[in-house]
Amino acid sequence: MWAQEPIEKVPSLKAMTWNIWHGGREDGETVGPQRVAEVIRDSGADLVAMQETYGSGERISNALEFHFHPRGTNVSIHSRYPVIEDISVFEEFKCVGALVELPDGDRVAFYSVWLPYKADIWASHGRDGLDEAHLATQCDVSRDDLQKILGLIDERLKDDQYADTTVLIAGDFNSMSHLDYGEISRDQYGHQVKWPTSMVMKHAGFRDSYREVNPVVSRVKDSTWSPRFIEQEQDRIDFLYYRSQRWRAKSSSVVNEHEDWFPSDHAAVLTEFERGDMAGSDALENIKLKAVAYNIRHGVGVDNELALMRVAKRLHDLKPDLVGLAEVDQNCRRSGNRNQAAELGRALDMHAAFGKFMEHDGGAYGMGILSEHPIVEVTSLDLPPGGEPRIALLAEVLLPNDQRVLVVHVHFDWIDDDEVRFSQASTLQKHLKTVELPIVLLGDFNDQPGSRTLELFQDFVEADKPESANLTWPADHPEIEIDFIFASPPNRWSVGETRVVPESVVSDHRPVISELRLRSE
Repeated sequence: MWAQEPIEKVPSLKAMTWNIWHGGREDGETVGPQRVAEVIRDSGADLVAMQETYGSGERISNALEFHFHPRGTNVSIHSRYPVIEDISVFEEFKCVGALVELPDGDRVAFYSVWLPYKADIWASHGRDGLDEAHLATQCDVSRDDLQKILGLIDERLKDDQYADTTVLIAGDFNSMSHLDYGEISRDQYGHQVKWPTSMVMKHAGFRDSYREVNPVVSRVKDSTWSPRFIEQEQDRIDFLYYRSQRWRAKSSSVVNEHEDWFPSDHAAVLTEFERGDMAGSDALENIKLKAVAYNIRHGVGVDNELALMRVAKRLHDLKPDLVGLAEVDQNCRRSGNRNQAAELGRALDMHAAFGKFMEHDGGAYGMGILSEHPIVEVTSLDLPPGGEPRIALLAEVLLPNDQRVLVVHVHFDWIDDDEVRFSQASTLQKHLKTVELPIVLLGDFNDQPGSRTLELFQDFVEADKPESANLTWPADHPEIEIDFIFASPPNRWSVGETRVVPESVVSDHRPVISELRLRSE
């Protein structure tokens, strides 16, 4: 008897979510659904989470030669691969689930959801008079349904037979993401809002597949509402979230074109996943991170030339995973009205965050963080004011093995009397004692080794520089060491090579780079 050939693992998987708008029939009973099928076929999608199916689902799936898994009139699933079990939960109008089996036997729990909204905040003047807090409450109803859906999914899949099953939750959330509405993109959205649905998904351990591989926020490029109503607020309201030990998002795009006429008022989102096999990977048991602390003096060098791209070039050469940027401008006249943290993120293809100290010169002045890995939440910790207002910028970073790390960037007060500086550091230290995640603390401390400011962090492991080359300011003729990198807790971190980069022109500070290794628990 011949031995059966082993079945190769499916190398990639394309998933789409799309609200097709009244069954796709807005442009005709026949031509509309036909165009929907053509868009899906051209995308190469293997799995489709559909909303507003409304009687067109079977026709579309037949045209694609897909398996069709409906529930009620609204949500449905279309799959290139067999559906082996219905795993639906919650109300039939709002959620359908299918367990899909791939040719190699791997299984994916795929859900299509539609969430309600309280008020039409996308219509003209729909946000008039609403501050950031009230904007977020308009999506409380979507949050409430989503929390119920997630709880029921966890209950439905709790049996051992579903252990390590990849879960994809896709659909029309009728809400936005806090990853879009951060301080870094206030110039695009006008607000900083922690939208409740995206926070629910973050706390449930799901990854936003689109933002994960598209780190640069672009309201124009990212928008899924609405290619048909361009006079309305343009927003990303359709999402494909995932939780998996086998797959990672490789690419993701907004699909909003058809050669004749795009048939829906929602754009589709298409994500391609590739095999990752995160569980048990030796390479991820000890994660290496290159961290850089760099005061960039809003892009002005020692030669008094404003040249932000020199900063980008220097950072590119260092190939960092994490960067703390001090003295960063956002749309200030003195630096050409540019969003510096966003531009550096775009130039380096890194996730970017910005925290504002104060309004300045027509814009904002503060600090930034760049990360090679997805930033899933950003907060600012107010510190006691000194010569200027100060914050600590905290960015929660999601590593490939789903470990989260808190990156903390500081720029303490510079005045000679250390009272304010010590008070700022004390406030931060007190806060960090409440943090349960591994921490990378870096920045311009404006104080030197042996100071009481630095002594506050003696329980951290310090990235020690060589004594023969440890000075960081001023860049052209360094005299003192005031830029540092620390990590905590010490039992989780080991420090490799740490050095001061001999850069004497780009800024008045020299960057510090350290190789950190995060050990598994």
